[in-house]
Amino acid sequence: MSPSAIDTTNGDTNGWHSELKETKRFPSNGLKVLIVGSGPGGLLSALECWRKGCEVDLIDRSSAPVNTGDVFCLQPSCMAVFRYWPTMMRDIEEEQYDAKVSYYHNNGEKIYGPDWPEFNDPECLQGRKGPRVGFMQGRVKFFNMLLRQIKRSGIQIQWNKKVREYYEDEEAGIGGVVLDNGDKMEADIVIAADGIKSHSGELIAGYSPEPKDSGQSMYRSGYSPVHTFDEPAIREMWPIKEGEQPEWQFWLGAGLHLSAMVSNDMIVWGLTHKDEFNSDSGESWDEFVDADEVCDLMEREAPGWHPAVKALIGTTPKGTLVHWKLRWRDLSQHWTSPGGRIVQVGDSAHSFLPASGNGAGQALEDAVSLASCLQLGGRSNAAVATKVHNRLRYERISCAQKMSFVNTQQHHFTDWSKIGQNPKMIRTRFPKWVWNHDPEDYAYEKYGEGFLHVVSGGEVPLKNTNFPPGHTHKPWTVDQVRDDLMNNVNIGAALDGDWT
Repeated sequence: MSPSAIDTTNGDTNGWHSELKETKRFPSNGLKVLIVGSGPGGLLSALECWRKGCEVDLIDRSSAPVNTGDVFCLQPSCMAVFRYWPTMMRDIEEEQYDAKVSYYHNNGEKIYGPDWPEFNDPECLQGRKGPRVGFMQGRVKFFNMLLRQIKRSGIQIQWNKKVREYYEDEEAGIGGVVLDNGDKMEADIVIAADGIKSHSGELIAGYSPEPKDSGQSMYRSGYSPVHTFDEPAIREMWPIKEGEQPEWQFWLGAGLHLSAMVSNDMIVWGLTHKDEFNSDSGESWDEFVDADEVCDLMEREAPGWHPAVKALIGTTPKGTLVHWKLRWRDLSQHWTSPGGRIVQVGDSAHSFLPASGNGAGQALEDAVSLASCLQLGGRSNAAVATKVHNRLRYERISCAQKMSFVNTQQHHFTDWSKIGQNPKMIRTRFPKWVWNHDPEDYAYEKYGEGFLHVVSGGEVPLKNTNFPPGHTHKPWTVDQVRDDLMNNVNIGAALDGDWT
């Protein structure tokens, strides 16, 4: 059973308190939490820890909010929590791209669609908590929505605070960070939400894990639709009218696929293909290229692209198109420091491929799960609570990561004989075990079992149920999956349990 929340407004309906009159905050649990990083995972961690009764400090290395990016996919599992934040729930429903999805051969022949993503099929909406979840969320819109709620909640973000080191003092019961200028900041719990280059790994694992090539690369761009107004082929293929929701399209060729959305306020497209970089380009998104390079590769690898697609690529403004290796870090089982005072969330703990449809969502799930565990553990058991959260999430994350490779293989090496018999099978997989999960309810249900598992050193078993039914978890590496992809091994067919 979850603890009871309280109304934080005390009858005050003036100023920002009026925005919070429906947001219930739990009583103080005495915990001071320091969050490093103001991406979606860090911001929601701040809000959820605040809602669960923690005192929250939030810092970021940037000098100001970074309003860049295009779109990402969030599934209902990470969105149910917004039922507690009515203003944000309203903003989500008004600002998201509630798009239907279509699938095409690269020559323009339609395979299937338009249809809702699997998680919005009518039978999947029954009993859902939280807002309706559109297929795509605008990164900038979503980020600013979280920032507005941070301000309404009275949480201060300290900008230009770059962390060079994490540390903990188990005897004193604190975690801390050392900033570039030598200053220290400490709290009962420090949440590392500062991404794949976080220095937290040096404390948790003894080193910063090196990325491995996934065997894929990606071109990606986002820009204003004004650049397409003079292209009749584009207007014919994507006749967006004011007030209409756009359509998200997958264009499939042998060994590569292109996804594209043309809306009233944004054009987004991305091409995922076999990596052919000859040098180590690192993980930077700053490798700007020309659109002609993309069209040349598309025709070389899968000839016969529809003219409207090539016209869309051709409208890409210079300086907006990036190309980079899709790199991967093998999943670590441990996301906490030895004493449990430092805990990683989001990309700091587990990276996802950009086109996975899961990375941002799992970061938000982390935020909800961790805040719930800290609430249940309280100040006296905070260090154990972070480890409980870790144990509740590890197997689920491992399976969610594997799904990104399954979907890529489905789009790149499609079994057209099966699709011919049932075109609906071409849809990107959004399994029920992913979208039908509620990380808060799960933490409340499983915390006691997880607590005993942690304090017993693993002697008391923990049986997670938040991954595919019937699946037996086994650790895996990106090298193994990349070899399977290169050898056309059907990854999805080899998975035990129900991944549908």
